[in-house]
Amino acid sequence: MTSASLDRPYGAAPFRFDEPARLPRWAAAACGGLDLSELCEQVLEADLSAAFDELRGNTEFVQRLRASVQENLVNLQQVLAGTARLEEVTLHEPFALAGLQARLRLPQTAMQRSYRVGFMTMWEAWSAHLVEEAELLGVSRVEALEALRGMTSLLLRYQDHVASQVADTFARTDDAMSRSREHVRNGLVRHLLREDAPPLPASDLVLLDYPLDAEHVAVLLPDLSESAARQLLSSLRDVTHTRDSLVHPLDLTSTVVWLAQPRTPGWRPAATTRLVEWLRRHDVLASVSQPLVGVTGLRRGWQQVQEVERVRSAWGVSEAPRQLGHGEVSLEILLMADLDRARAFVRAELGPLGADDPLAARLRETVEASHRYGSHIVTAEHLHLHEHTVRNRLQKAAELLGRPLTERRTELQVALRLSRLLAQVEG
Repeated sequence: MTSASLDRPYGAAPFRFDEPARLPRWAAAACGGLDLSELCEQVLEADLSAAFDELRGNTEFVQRLRASVQENLVNLQQVLAGTARLEEVTLHEPFALAGLQARLRLPQTAMQRSYRVGFMTMWEAWSAHLVEEAELLGVSRVEALEALRGMTSLLLRYQDHVASQVADTFARTDDAMSRSREHVRNGLVRHLLREDAPPLPASDLVLLDYPLDAEHVAVLLPDLSESAARQLLSSLRDVTHTRDSLVHPLDLTSTVVWLAQPRTPGWRPAATTRLVEWLRRHDVLASVSQPLVGVTGLRRGWQQVQEVERVRSAWGVSEAPRQLGHGEVSLEILLMADLDRARAFVRAELGPLGADDPLAARLRETVEASHRYGSHIVTAEHLHLHEHTVRNRLQKAAELLGRPLTERRTELQVALRLSRLLAQVEG
């Protein structure tokens, strides 16, 4: 056997990437018969695990990724089956995904990795299917290897054809966004939120068009996209009598908004109250910071709404009020920063009522609901209980506390909420 024959299977012609490959009829039929629905989910999972794991919860991104995988699979199957030529392939969803990736500021390396892993998953599925079909039909080993080589050649050509065009779309979208005013403003906001950020030059301050020396209130809208947040913006400005605002998208489905008042007279309590009432009246999920001054205040407001969101998450999104101000949960935030102190506070305030058993848990739920709704009747309706049951539970809770529920009411409310948060953290 010559050294040249060792470089290729069974004396086959040397592989040339620029030559078109054509599969034998049996192999083309096998490739055309592979079920794509299960393979699509396999490729989707491989892509997410390899490159986009942090975006699993982003519905829009996952839908776009799935649509791109589906379109690639259908096109590739047609090429392998011989019912379409590579130059006839038209792409839509992969381009849309590339544009979305650029808008999300995902690195191009993540896109490239997803394509490598995704097409490897496709190759493994089609190779296994081709081998099974060859064994079933009694195809010779030489012919089966030639078919496998041809299938690999077509798949690699398709991958190159798609990836090069998608990379170009990504680059053009990224370049266009880099030139856009809003993209530049978003970059400036990200810069400002860094604790070690140097002051912005005058030219950037003009582009930002937001008074950094004012008094700011941050409003985090965790389930609203940038476009949806902008639709609310005029109403938020009207209700708070503010002129200046800054909108910063965090991802596709959440946005933070800053509203500015001049330092003098600054944010009046009535304005903050009107803001929260408007959010409540329109059932907008929101976390609101306290009024804070200057660039430091801008950063601190951002930190505050993130702290509020962490409390909301631990509290349980379905249980927590949909509108939460930092002042409402500031004690929880403070105490949750020191879990040992938080546990000690709960033990001291609740005593036997803080026991880890179903009865104490029901009593705590009833007391908390009673504080929230202020009426035995409404509490009973909320908990789907008889009013007498609510009264009996409240009486039992007071006995366990060793004092009336009206004493140290604030501390009791905080201890009840903290007990829930600690259960989530430690569970």
